[in-house]
Amino acid sequence: MYLIFATEQEAWERSEQEGIARGLAYHKTGKGTRYVSSPKLTLNDNYALPVSSYNLTEEEQAVVLDEYTPKPVEEI
Repeated sequence: MYLIFATEQEAWERSEQEGIARGLAYHKTGKGTRYVSSPKLTLNDNYALPVSSYNLTEEEQAVVLDEYTPKPVEEI
């Protein structure tokens, strides 16, 4: 399950919100894990955040996707 964000910053902020709600180490001691998951760039230059283990709001549940198309990585 994925939430799609227009910017990478928005996706990281949502991941951190979940980290705060879970009481991850960074938010208790200032060290350790801060984010629950990492956003991935999509084919449309948006950011997909894996949220299968998140406590989603009703609004988020209404727009969650089962899959997304990742942006291909250019080989150098």
